[in-house]
Amino acid sequence: MKRQRARLPIGILATLFVATYGEAARPWQTALEKSLASTYELTKMSFDCARITKVGTVLVIRNENISGDDAGTLSLGYNDVVDGRVQRSTAKGIVFKPGDKFYVRWIFVKDTEVRFVLISVDIHEVDVLGTTKKNRYQSTVNFRFPKGALETADAAAVKKVVDEVLATQATVDERKTRTVELGQTPEQVEAALGKPETVVKLGAKMTYVYKTMKVIFQDGKVADVQ
Repeated sequence: MKRQRARLPIGILATLFVATYGEAARPWQTALEKSLASTYELTKMSFDCARITKVGTVLVIRNENISGDDAGTLSLGYNDVVDGRVQRSTAKGIVFKPGDKFYVRWIFVKDTEVRFVLISVDIHEVDVLGTTKKNRYQSTVNFRFPKGALETADAAAVKKVVDEVLATQATVDERKTRTVELGQTPEQVEAALGKPETVVKLGAKMTYVYKTMKVIFQDGKVADVQ
């Protein structure tokens, strides 16, 4: 069993290498990756993923539907995020909840996406062929961007997009304390609460629907909160 656990990460690394470096990275991709690695400190782990050798940035899931797989398998569980929404997932192991926490293992920049490879802070009980063992879960979250957008983007611009789905605890706490006031514009509400789950437009009336509230605009200004 010990030998098997030591072999599996090799396959994971090989899969990542092929998926990420199928073609040579361009200078702007390399520069953005380095900048993002400074923004999100990467966590280092032992070769068999059994222990953490250096703790980096911890991110908190803010959205539903992100899933992942046992860190001891070859599956990486890809999740695609477009406009702040998780649109596709290939993971089969577990669906995470808002509030679940992850370390950042790698960050890769492609032509139209920024890829975060994550591993869970918590250790879960995992069923493997009828045997229960304790292990972490891993997940890959791909943030999609319009073609050409990343070539001129900096780490701050990427972080703003990532924050809608994966944020540091400090960012989550800060948003909890932000308020919505009468007369604010949609842009001001989004700056405080992030993008809404749903937007309902009925003539001069518009409603932003969030998980815990509805913000109602009349003629482009906040008129009520429910």
